Order: sequence, then structure tokens, then C-alpha cells
Amino acid sequence: MRMRVAAAGAGVVHAPPRAAGCAWRRNLLDFRRVSALKLRYPNREHGDLALKPGVHAIGRDSAGRTVLVDDADAAIAQFSVDRRGVWLQVRDSLHGLHVNGRPVKRMAMLRPGDAIFIDGVELLLVADKPEPAPPFGVEIPADSRMVVRGVGGVHHGRCYTLEQPKVIGRAGDCDIRINEPAFADRHARLEAHADGVVLRDVGSLDGSVVNGQPVRHALLKPGDQLLLDGQHRFVIEAPTRRLSAADALQAQLAQEQAANEDKPTPPSALPSSVRRMPWLLLAAVVMAGLLGLLLLYGAR
Repeated sequence: MRMRVAAAGAGVVHAPPRAAGCAWRRNLLDFRRVSALKLRYPNREHGDLALKPGVHAIGRDSAGRTVLVDDADAAIAQFSVDRRGVWLQVRDSLHGLHVNGRPVKRMAMLRPGDAIFIDGVELLLVADKPEPAPPFGVEIPADSRMVVRGVGGVHHGRCYTLEQPKVIGRAGDCDIRINEPAFADRHARLEAHADGVVLRDVGSLDGSVVNGQPVRHALLKPGDQLLLDGQHRFVIEAPTRRLSAADALQAQLAQEQAANEDKPTPPSALPSSVRRMPWLLLAAVVMAGLLGLLLLYGAR
């Protein structure tokens, strides 16, 4: 029996993400665009397993099926859903767990559309269906800084910018070439959009899969995962806004000012009588000088 998981998330990694220090961000789960997360069987022979923000334990029922369980001690793995995304944690004793064909020993961060093979069952992480693509002939405001990054298949690790539209296919003149006999000469076209990337089918047989949902034409948002022919995976990424030098300096000064305002004035280590001593000495010297002058000139 095989099973798939439908959800929304961020792509597969084996460690928590580090602080952003590059020009591109790898978008995580956006709860504003996701109404529900689900774990789905491939043939829908069983109901979807809904995932809401929080921790969800995965175990077996009396029939041996992989299901959500209430007893964490009986779990073989768990999904943690928070504002950062969806995290899969695995028991040390569990072996043979894979995400998109890659083995996972302890933890993996997930994106929508990821395939999870666990305990003899394949789960697919699926999100809501993406927005439809703009109609043909409509002028599209574009952000050409969008990037398409390969995360699986022959283009794993490669990035493609979208200053010009990119065509995916088997033909030699395609911008992103997948030279496999079953792949269409021209499968799909990707073009930059103000809100993401427009996917248009241009001759594929079965279409494409976005976040676990079959589509032909769609508007992809940063963080969405595009799957072609069951193994070629791409993620849409967007540039982060870099602060100018003036903005960065202003932010730093404001932060330091706020920190100084919050700090109480440190008490002096000397008592107040001692702190007043220099002024008393100065006043005594001045008075002595005036008396000396008075005696000197008054005697004449």
C-alpha cells in the first residue's frame, strides 16, 4: 500500500535554516496562502490527514495503516508545522525513510509537493491549488529577478534567471533541457511576473505538478515547487530587499539609541559628599585669593 501527503511547506534540507545572508530567500510556509495542510494517499483510498499548526505524530492504526496518532510514544515520526514551515522528525530506530528519494536520518524540512516514503508508505505533501495564469495576450508586469532553482533531477543545484522567458523541453534549443525520450519537445514555458512566475503548458502530455496539485497553466509564487515527469523538481525563489548603507546605518543608530534609553543610569561609586569635593576646593581657593588681595591692597 502506498500513500501520499498533501501539504504546503519549504523544500527538503537536513538541518534548520541559517539566518539569511544572501541575496535570495528560500521562502518557507506562508499561512496566508494556505487554507489547510494534508497528508494524502496517492489513489485517495483513504481520507486525507489534515495538518494544522502544531505537532502531529505519525504512527500505525490497528490495521497497520500510517495515520495520525495521539500517543507521541507510539509515533514513528512527527510533523511540526509553524511559521517557518513544515518539519519532519524521525525516531532514531526508524530506517529507510526517504524524502524525494533522498534518505533522512533525523530531520528534514519539507516543501509542498515533497514525496515522503515512510514505513513502507509513500506520502505526498500537497498545498492548495495555485492561482490561475493570466490570460494570453494580457501584458504582464514582471519582476525579472525571480529565479528558478533545480532541487531534483538532472538540473539539481542549477539556477535559472528570468530576464527572458525560459522554455523547458527535450528539444535542443530549449532553455532548460530535459533530454529524455518520454519528455515533450516543448513541455512548458516560464516567464517572470510581478507576483511570481507564470507557468504555461506548451505541449506536454500530462501537464505539470505544483505543490502536489496537477496543473497546466498557473501563477507560481516564491516558495512553490514545480514537479515535471515525476522527478525533475524546481523551486521558485525571489530576491530579498537589500538595505542601502544609509538605511543600515540609520537602523543601527536607532537600535543603539533604543538600547541606551532602556539602560538605567548607573549609580556613581562615590558618595555625593565626595563627588562635591572638587567644587568645594575650587571655591576655597577663589575665596583665599580674594582675601589675600583685600589684605594686600587694604593695608595701603
